[in-house]
Amino acid sequence: MFVGAGVAQAATASLTLVYSCPFPLIGTQDMSVKIVVADLPDTAVVGRPIPASKVTATATVPANATLGLSLVGAKTVEGTATSQTRFDNAGTPVDVVANLTVAKTNVPSSGTFDTIATGGTPPATFTKAGTTTITVGNFSTTLTPRRADGTTTGLGTFTSNCTLKPNQVTKLYQFTVSAA
Repeated sequence: MFVGAGVAQAATASLTLVYSCPFPLIGTQDMSVKIVVADLPDTAVVGRPIPASKVTATATVPANATLGLSLVGAKTVEGTATSQTRFDNAGTPVDVVANLTVAKTNVPSSGTFDTIATGGTPPATFTKAGTTTITVGNFSTTLTPRRADGTTTGLGTFTSNCTLKPNQVTKLYQFTVSAA
């Protein structure tokens, strides 16, 4: 959430993107992720930080990944994720990482299912007046599938570095930064 002096709050922005994600056993799969960020600023002021944001990302796990998890006896999955975000502050890039926790989620016996990751980004301070655009980049997720008794499966804990599929609009939001 953006709160504090020099920041005007106004909007919630969302964006759904498709990523290419490598998984153990089944190889690379496409995965849709809906990103939602609330309380985005209408404006900010040079030199005054915008506070940390709250981010929710809902990933739709493909049916092939569900099959792979079922084959190793996974009944739940949980973990962490980091997402690359860029603020283009009037031509000056400011790269920010969103750190997220993937909630413990039941794995169905077949079909797709959603995992929900929540967290946020650290405060950001801008040095230039002008238009600032937020774009979403690649993400990495570290997941632990577990059996019904809570023990890890033969997959253990694994990391999947997911890359954006080409030709997508990655702009999440835009606002104005004013001179101090």
